[in-house]
Amino acid sequence: MDQNFKRRKKFEFCFNATLVLESLRGKRMLFVGDSLNRGQFVSMVCLLQRIIPENAKSMETFGSLTVFTAKDYNAKIEYYWAPFLLESNADDAVIHRITDRIVRKGSINKHGKNWKGADIIVFNTYLWWMTGMPFKILQKGSFKDDVKDMIEVSTEDAYRMAMKSMLRWVKRNMDPKKNREHRLGR
Repeated sequence: MDQNFKRRKKFEFCFNATLVLESLRGKRMLFVGDSLNRGQFVSMVCLLQRIIPENAKSMETFGSLTVFTAKDYNAKIEYYWAPFLLESNADDAVIHRITDRIVRKGSINKHGKNWKGADIIVFNTYLWWMTGMPFKILQKGSFKDDVKDMIEVSTEDAYRMAMKSMLRWVKRNMDPKKNREHRLGR
């Protein structure tokens, strides 16, 4: 034990799981994005679930969506895998290690339909854009088509396109008087 260590400041804040659950009563909180947001979701669930009786909570996964429910609070905390926010060839929540990444232009509604109705949304997508390599944008057609109508743009331009799509989606689908959205990262 370090004899010279002295606690200089007493912590004035401690996490209060009951207070958080009360503030989420009747609400749906949604984390959207990549593995960083999955970590945020798992951490939040870990902090909250410890005070909830086993029969009063559940965790279910439906493809890209994982839902933790605190039944007595009628509260849901969810995570939705969408690493680029837009539809991409990395959308599989399990198999998504793809080096040649492609996103579909203007396709946020493919994922966004799953986000509607959330009271709080936490977006994070930045890490997956960090390659610095040119990005492929699918203009039309399918990811499975042999011949694809694609253009190549800088990562920064592709990221900007995704952020603009996200902001338009938020403006169209969230009421600032009742909903909140947060962006983590850049």
